[in-house]
Amino acid sequence: MRILWLDINSSYSHSSLAIPALHAQLLPHDESKHKWQILSGTINRDQSFYLSQISEFRPDYILSTSWLFNHIFLLTILNRAKALLPDLRIVLGGPEYLGENREYLIKNRFITAVFRGEGEDIYPQFIRAIHNESHWKRLSGFCHLDLNGEYYDNGNAVVKNFTALYPPESSRFFSWNKPFVQIETSRGCFNRCAFCISGDGRKVENIALDEIETRLDRIRTRNIKEVRVLDRTFNSSDSRASSLLNLFKKYHPDINFHLEIHPAILGDGVKEELKTTPPALLHLEAGIQSLNDIVTKECMRYGESEGTLEGLSTLLSFGKFDIHCDLIAGLPYYTLENLFSDVRKLIVASPGEIQLELLKILPGTDFERRASEIGLKYSPLPPYEILETKWITYSELSVASTLSKILDMYYNNEIWSECFSSIVKNNSLFLINFTKHIHEGEFEKLSGSEGSGLILYNFCSLNYTKSIEKIIICWMDNGLSLRSGPGLMSKQWRYGDKLHNPAFDHDSISTGYRYIDFKDKRVWFLYNKKNNSYKAFSNFIEFL
Repeated sequence: MRILWLDINSSYSHSSLAIPALHAQLLPHDESKHKWQILSGTINRDQSFYLSQISEFRPDYILSTSWLFNHIFLLTILNRAKALLPDLRIVLGGPEYLGENREYLIKNRFITAVFRGEGEDIYPQFIRAIHNESHWKRLSGFCHLDLNGEYYDNGNAVVKNFTALYPPESSRFFSWNKPFVQIETSRGCFNRCAFCISGDGRKVENIALDEIETRLDRIRTRNIKEVRVLDRTFNSSDSRASSLLNLFKKYHPDINFHLEIHPAILGDGVKEELKTTPPALLHLEAGIQSLNDIVTKECMRYGESEGTLEGLSTLLSFGKFDIHCDLIAGLPYYTLENLFSDVRKLIVASPGEIQLELLKILPGTDFERRASEIGLKYSPLPPYEILETKWITYSELSVASTLSKILDMYYNNEIWSECFSSIVKNNSLFLINFTKHIHEGEFEKLSGSEGSGLILYNFCSLNYTKSIEKIIICWMDNGLSLRSGPGLMSKQWRYGDKLHNPAFDHDSISTGYRYIDFKDKRVWFLYNKKNNSYKAFSNFIEFL
């Protein structure tokens, strides 16, 4: 058999872990019976490239994994591939098939079967039976239609012993040429979040520490600089998380680790390990989702807001890690007012990044099963985004999307982050008013540091005049245009000018000077004339 893996990713830096994770479980003699090819690319590549490669290889089977980001793109390619090769069989897996698949298969009759669940145990059986379609279609996890259109559903496949699996890195199909690799040190989650595909009650299984160390040693020999740990809640067990953190220290400064951590259950052991963790070893994703206790309870998510904020404060107090916080708009009981309040609380707390996303009603989740019951209206097409709930309207969710863009353009932008945060902290209604302003007229102009800065400057000039000075200084410190906005206020100082320059350095001929006069002060900006930039390397305040 000629088997082609179609690996469609969101960007070049990503690769599918499913391919090597499944392939690693094959015995050599099972693999040698077939001719294999992996066709990799991104959703940004022209589809003709994939069809050309498929046509040249002429596979008997195409296997692929469907995700939110690639599903529609993937279906378009596969539909054409089936028209090109009528005898082609297409088998898909991934989180897109964790729900009910009857209607999907009826709508997409060119797909031979889809697979639900964890595939490592079933995959070797599938490959051994691949010549006998009627046999492999009876294996656990497969859903398909027969020739008469009757639907067959073989349930949800679950790996019997996760810790006994061969690691993905042992597969010849493991991608070592990417900026980072992914590793599961456990599977399952103690949380039962109603919006998450891991909230299905699966027991948590942990890989032994010595096995993880062996795998990390191998990763380090490949000169990989970043490891993303896929554990759903890294610190669900304080003792195990502490042991892993202690192990990770061994790989400093060679490897940086990305972890998802729950601030509300930050145990003493983890706190003690974090105190002695080297700077920049960790990038932490602090799962917040909402700071409203009614919302988190309805989501069946562990932890209360007070404990979450306290844990986040502890993480930030170490001052050694990049900390990323998530919020989800559109959760049950979550109003737009609640959302603005939570965003402001996080800005006050000051994590490195705040990401706001709309709720996705994912296949197989509790929210998908209960959507009608609890009043969740969502798109039937990927990415299954929430459209309206009893607590937030479609128009309000549109405002939430604008707020998300504002966070990306200002808070998550190193140029504007400190300035923007200061304005939010000192003006209780600024975030609401500024979002409304952007949403009603400036959204399309919200691009680039300079354009976004100009919008902020013009808005505050009319509504928050006490914040103008911060914006002007930020603009000049970062070397933005002298021909628009705050840049027009600055004046150049040259040697010999009558105006006294208290910042002048007689010994530096490469230093340039500009200044801006305020009501009670003059601010001087020093920049390097040789690098063709007005970005200030220092500023000096002269009180008048």
